[in-house]
Amino acid sequence: MKLKILLLTILFLPLLTLISYAQTPPELLSAQSSAYGIEPERLYPGSLVLELMEAAETEIDAAVREAYAEGYKAAALRFIPELAARNEEIVMLNLTIEAFRSDRRKNWQNIFITGGLSFLGGMAAGIIMAGR
Repeated sequence: MKLKILLLTILFLPLLTLISYAQTPPELLSAQSSAYGIEPERLYPGSLVLELMEAAETEIDAAVREAYAEGYKAAALRFIPELAARNEEIVMLNLTIEAFRSDRRKNWQNIFITGGLSFLGGMAAGIIMAGR
């Protein structure tokens, strides 16, 4: 008895797999496509299909632009504090560089002034010594 039930189960198993691969009936397809207002049995002119494709393309472009703008805003808001800190750091570094350059100029000026005064002092001492 158990063998007969097992045999019948094994024989019906291929039938069950074929039934599971069955296609959806056409009535269901037309009901699903009617939500979009498309009738599968009807032939549409190429100009109408082209218009629909162009409309879809413009909607896609608008959606992409909007998503890009929102992503750009989110990234900008996220990185604004870091950008402000970097700009502040750049200003401080520029001030430090300018102060260093100013110090270097003053050092050269001091060197020339000291050298000139030493030369004039040496000449004056030489003239004084020669005149005695």
